[in-house]
Amino acid sequence: MEENLLKEPILELDRILQLIPQKPPFVMVDSLLEYNEKEGTTGFTIPADNILVENNIFSEPGVIEHMAQSMSLWRGYQGFLSGLDKPKTGFIGAIKAVEIMRLPKSGSKLTTYVEILQEFLNVTSVGARTFDEEGNLLATSEMKTVTVD
Repeated sequence: MEENLLKEPILELDRILQLIPQKPPFVMVDSLLEYNEKEGTTGFTIPADNILVENNIFSEPGVIEHMAQSMSLWRGYQGFLSGLDKPKTGFIGAIKAVEIMRLPKSGSKLTTYVEILQEFLNVTSVGARTFDEEGNLLATSEMKTVTVD
């Protein structure tokens, strides 16, 4: 793994909100645990009142959005390091593959690893793996995200 360019994890939600374009109630990340030029690790403790929680379970769209916002947080920290005042807006351009093995319950702490597979102009191909607090793999995805100014 390349050198971690994040000296200590960012755990304050206010700071996370400065790094992503999403705003409450549609925020699906709450910590940046590791960052380097090709990889990042994010965390998210699922609130019971989260907009994508149904019957105490974090829904499929919630898991996918969490993985996409993990990429967004990686990109936002990259922008911060390069001197941008605010995060660029992005969206999921295409989902190449997604596999959800199990849906987590509200209150669960997710850890997601994102890996930049390829970048060309404003399109980034990213792989993501999401785990629960016991280290069980919950979901994987590969998606293309598009960043706009």
